[in-house]
Amino acid sequence: MRDRPRSVATINVFTPAGAYFVALTTKGHRAVMTRLHPRFRTLIAVVVATLAIASCRTDWSTWGNGVDRKGSNPINQGISPANVGSLHHQWSVDLGGFINDAPVLAVDIPINGAKRDVLYVGTELGEFYAVSTTGQILWQRNLGSHVANCPDTPGNTYGVQGSATFDRATNRVYVMGGAGKLYALNPSTGAVASGWPVTVIDDPVHNSTYGATNLFNGHLYAVTASHCDQGPYHGSIIRVDIATRAVSRYFVGDPNGPDGGGIWGWGGVSIDPADGNVYAATGNIFTNPESGDSVIRLTESLQLVAENAPGVHIGDDDFGSTPTLFQKPGCPPQMVALQKNGSVYLYDRNNIANGPRQRLVVAVGSDAAHTPVPVDEFIGVAAYSPETELVYVANTTGTPDNAFVHGMLALKLDANCKLALAWQTTAGASTFIPSAPSVNNGVVYYADGAARHLHAFDATTGRELWTSGTEVSAPMFTQPVVVNGQLFEGAYDNHLHAWGLN
Repeated sequence: MRDRPRSVATINVFTPAGAYFVALTTKGHRAVMTRLHPRFRTLIAVVVATLAIASCRTDWSTWGNGVDRKGSNPINQGISPANVGSLHHQWSVDLGGFINDAPVLAVDIPINGAKRDVLYVGTELGEFYAVSTTGQILWQRNLGSHVANCPDTPGNTYGVQGSATFDRATNRVYVMGGAGKLYALNPSTGAVASGWPVTVIDDPVHNSTYGATNLFNGHLYAVTASHCDQGPYHGSIIRVDIATRAVSRYFVGDPNGPDGGGIWGWGGVSIDPADGNVYAATGNIFTNPESGDSVIRLTESLQLVAENAPGVHIGDDDFGSTPTLFQKPGCPPQMVALQKNGSVYLYDRNNIANGPRQRLVVAVGSDAAHTPVPVDEFIGVAAYSPETELVYVANTTGTPDNAFVHGMLALKLDANCKLALAWQTTAGASTFIPSAPSVNNGVVYYADGAARHLHAFDATTGRELWTSGTEVSAPMFTQPVVVNGQLFEGAYDNHLHAWGLN
């Protein structure tokens, strides 16, 4: 959090019922309301939110708002269960291509003599943009693209697919382009840093990057997989020393063996900030039956420490996921990962090789080996809130007995540090690939994919509080970014969209 002076303000509110006043303090964002008529509480909530945003602004510098990919923003920045229903569409900006990478945000970036809060986001055409939080394009740079034999994008064209990372220490934005090169860009101008880009993929047509970059302790991590599982390719985790630009690599399978072994999770790899260990979920080594459908733990220098393959339950059963790392008080360090067959796996991070602590089947995963267009693959990344101590999962289909339903699930950790259902809601459509959820200040958000809506729920009870309605006319798959009193989402209408309270 960037420091701001604490302040107290008294605001007079003149209403037909008389004059009322509110004493507001930004310390803890508390509000004391005196003689306030109930009909004006929504108005006052918006005022409180505005002051909170002004007093405490922060970066959302990487996918999931942290190297551990929790998807949570612990700072109260104004939007809450009391006022999220007042969100309205503020602006959208046309970026010219499909958006599959969630934006990242940096505050107080100097551009043309003024400090701006800036979003960084790319498109599948290979264009990368800096966009102000009021919707103006500040600069753009082409980072390359390629055409593959896979019809997931218009013209089979793939560019910037994984989210960038902003690093305030080096004053750079790190992002993977569409031609196999990792870039380090000046956040104010988009200029490429000296010695960059670094070529890390020789054949991006067959070995491409879906997941976000991640940065820890001076090393940048990227991942590779394949479009439509088309070889030849060998998926890997790439590590680049940002000072020397030296490249090292961990191959998911044997680089001289069968093809495959990709990493598709939106978050790329997750990293334990306590020890630098690297976690990934993998899949699709082309053996018969397929292998490599595993979760793995590596050292910071990409040496394999532990691996577990929980089993293949359908024909195409890779992990289209990034592990979410968390620790509830009283429990060991844990993580969850989602597998296509409909399973949520809970692992103790220090005992991965012993297998999962729990397998919880929450959806019916399709068998892509027999379904040309699998409409119910269980793909995504969970979120965890240290405030509610709940794990949030966007569910595709539910189970035949309705023990679990499509929509949003909240899972609690019981006395044995195992998952149990806290609440669930069927809001949103049963749809192929909803977004990863994100959670902030008592509200959890997700996009329901091809159903074209954003949803907000009370993070404790599951009550739906807001939906975006018909404001977006195309699918949305990226994780919602909720920061500094605004909600940002990229869509397949080629637009980056923003919602806010004012």
